[in-house]
Amino acid sequence: MENICMNKTICIVNCPENSIEIKGSIFYADTEFANMTRGELLEEMSHMQRAAIVFIYFNDDLLNDRHAIKQLIPGMGATVVIAMVSSTHISMGITALGMGASDFMILPADGTTFDIYVKRAMDKICIQKELLFKNEYYKSRYSQSEKKYKQLFNEVPCFIFTLNKDYLITDSNRKFNEYFGNHIGEYCFGICKNRDDPCRICPVQLTYEDGENHALESEIISSDGVKHIVLSWTAPIRDSAGNINKVLVMLTDITEVRRLEDHLSSLGVMIGSISHGIKGLLTSLDSGMYLINTGFKKGDMTRISEGLEISNQITERIKKLVLDILYYTKTRRPVWQKVSARGFIDEVMMPIIPAAGQSDIKLQLNVQCETHDDYFEIDEKSLQSAFINILENSIDACVASGTARNCTILFHCRIKADKIVFLIKDDGKGMDAMTLKNIFTIFFSSKGKQGTGLGLYITNKVIEQHSGEIKVRSSLDTGTKFLIKMPRIIPRTAKKKH
Repeated sequence: MENICMNKTICIVNCPENSIEIKGSIFYADTEFANMTRGELLEEMSHMQRAAIVFIYFNDDLLNDRHAIKQLIPGMGATVVIAMVSSTHISMGITALGMGASDFMILPADGTTFDIYVKRAMDKICIQKELLFKNEYYKSRYSQSEKKYKQLFNEVPCFIFTLNKDYLITDSNRKFNEYFGNHIGEYCFGICKNRDDPCRICPVQLTYEDGENHALESEIISSDGVKHIVLSWTAPIRDSAGNINKVLVMLTDITEVRRLEDHLSSLGVMIGSISHGIKGLLTSLDSGMYLINTGFKKGDMTRISEGLEISNQITERIKKLVLDILYYTKTRRPVWQKVSARGFIDEVMMPIIPAAGQSDIKLQLNVQCETHDDYFEIDEKSLQSAFINILENSIDACVASGTARNCTILFHCRIKADKIVFLIKDDGKGMDAMTLKNIFTIFFSSKGKQGTGLGLYITNKVIEQHSGEIKVRSSLDTGTKFLIKMPRIIPRTAKKKH
């Protein structure tokens, strides 16, 4: 048999002769009718295009051949199959419907009856095509929406992830993965906060309980150890039944905002504090100038000398105060570069060696390198200032002890594979518990009028900027130890943060 273009054909299979008045059908002139046996249909199904409508005569032989039925009806795919049964075997039509036929027609049938079944089949085909079109359309729309959602999900400049009821991460966006890594299936509190159990106050839990949005400010730690202050927002994600099956979490990094707020608040305090400090310094400078003027009038060189010494001291204090204020108030981006640890220490010690020598304070320098090179990544200018400030404080503490000649300052550096450790130790005056507690507090100074309260505060900020930590141990009359640990390579997220 020649291949038949089945989508323009109505197939009639195993139909008893003269059972249908096809010539009386309105479709007779424009439609090709193909009469074939069941075997011919099975043979041609794999080669020919599918027919839109197929009429199959159901009799005892066909019903007994269940395998053939399983091949015929499901094999038609989207084709409409109509079972033909004799008037004495209507129950076979019901059986055919159960096997996948769309309808059944009782034989014999005239042209009008035949047309009714064909029209119903055509209506069904139209509905199928419409549904198929809509299905493909909605699939396309869904695919586009999903693509746009994923793009938005990844491009939003926030940390976004979803959690199930067990606090397990089920999805995360690009920025989250960049800072924390891809941790699908892991606990959020372990990844974001290095905890072993859920947070005591958890907005995700609250959202699961009441289905509302919740916000909370908290601190998280990225995979490279950098701390971020974030504002977290939670929103429920519901299934088709309206039940919450996930919670969307969006974390907005507000670290810089909080830093600026603290900065502005500190500026207000600083203005008042410095105004009183400058007033005191100017008063002292006036007294020095008075001694100089009266000394010239009386020709008293001792008085002139005393006035000059006071003026020089006050000028140095004003200079230090102004430099600290400028450093604190100036906004500058770090210039990260790799430098030699030994070269860095040499630069730091240049102003310290003569300053210590003036008070006969001994200096001990020790560098231990456990790797083939001593390079580490820093903002050289700011870190030099920080270390010089610590060493100058050590010199001041030795002088304040009253036994500077018997004092020693140790500067030890240990270079490891992934970090560098500095130890600055003096056996000067030391600090009491209150001073030690407030050592890094802005405008706190143990030097009275001679201190600005900015030096160690700025030093601590610089060390934090380098993703490092600084620890201090001290007690009165025994000295002070500054232990500073820093990574040799600044984490990428820390560079972005600053």
